[in-house]
Amino acid sequence: MPVQAPTLVENYMSNAEHILSQAITHGDFTRRVEGTRNMHQAKIGGPISQFSSWFIHVENSFADTIFETIPQDRKHCTQLVLNKYEPGDYLVKHCDAQGLYWKFKLIYLTAGPKHFCWYDDHDNQHFIEEKVGAMLDMDIGLYHEVTQIGEGEPTKYSLCLLYE
Repeated sequence: MPVQAPTLVENYMSNAEHILSQAITHGDFTRRVEGTRNMHQAKIGGPISQFSSWFIHVENSFADTIFETIPQDRKHCTQLVLNKYEPGDYLVKHCDAQGLYWKFKLIYLTAGPKHFCWYDDHDNQHFIEEKVGAMLDMDIGLYHEVTQIGEGEPTKYSLCLLYE
């Protein structure tokens, strides 16, 4: 079956700036690098991602702020992960179908240079214009990555809603 291109749903979350402000001030981010418990690696022996995540329990009071403008997502969402990509950080090419969840939504909390890309059936990269509050609706089996954030580029933040 051919790969289906993802859809960018603009203005999905109207309080993205507030969530970002709270995350920068109060976020409990964990570095996900080689040798840590939460490192991200697509396959054994493959490259290891380098970025930070704040794992937010759905019963955490901050989750109330997240779901304030997207209440329809609260019912089945089981995990919230706020990712932070600083200069030098990246997320290796991977497919989320390799995880334990059946669906996820990616919401951009910042804009800036394009780094999120997905791959088609011919392994061609397609970059997404990251817009604050926009949600990327993509198939769980789509290969994607976040390319390395360059020196002097702004830190990127995105929010993942996971459904197990």
